[in-house]
Amino acid sequence: MLSKTTEYALRAIVYIALNNAKGQRSGIKEIAKELELPTHFMGKILQDLVRKGVIASMKGPGGGFYLHRPANQINVLEVVRTIDGLEAFRKCGMGMKECSDTHPCPLHDDIKRYRDQLLKTFRDKTIQTLVDGITTGNYFITNVQDPAELKSPGIGLS
Repeated sequence: MLSKTTEYALRAIVYIALNNAKGQRSGIKEIAKELELPTHFMGKILQDLVRKGVIASMKGPGGGFYLHRPANQINVLEVVRTIDGLEAFRKCGMGMKECSDTHPCPLHDDIKRYRDQLLKTFRDKTIQTLVDGITTGNYFITNVQDPAELKSPGIGLS
């Protein structure tokens, strides 16, 4: 449903928010390394998010990426909309040009229910909600499997 770009952006923003909570800013190389993502691609994604006002950055010593708004004011839908747009929530599941409540395809009602629930979830979940899930140790944003290896909940910092 989400593009790789949006998946990576969400993981990076959550990572940035986790570090911001500790009073730290995060650099591209650090984010890419800790989240096991391609550095060059991560750089493009983060710069795009800065240009579009979702996150901010500062150059120089002590610089890096940070949230310029509280994490509870940035919802997942904002990130999805910024990167992918909302077309996936409007398209017909069977690729028909004309598919609507009055002229539905055979999958319309089922897909509409799924999309509506997903939109609600993305609207209701904030970056802070995701951060809270990680700090409790219930959720993770890295591929680390063994919780005993984690130095910080949900991150897998080395």
